[in-house]
Amino acid sequence: MQDTKNIMLAGLSSITSVFTAIETQTLITIISAIILPIFFFCIGKAVDVMVQIRFRQMAERRKERKRIDGDEEI
Repeated sequence: MQDTKNIMLAGLSSITSVFTAIETQTLITIISAIILPIFFFCIGKAVDVMVQIRFRQMAERRKERKRIDGDEEI
């Protein structure tokens, strides 16, 4: 749900530049209005997923250390 909302907000905020890119039909406006936002969104999502995976691994390691040290009952 959060991803859908983010995509809709990003698309709504850049709709005027997309229309301008379609109207002018020059390569630089198409790249800057359509390609770059999609590219940066994908990079941001990839970083977000990598950070979530890293945090989950760190939490699992902490849990394993506590179990090994006897701080947590099985």
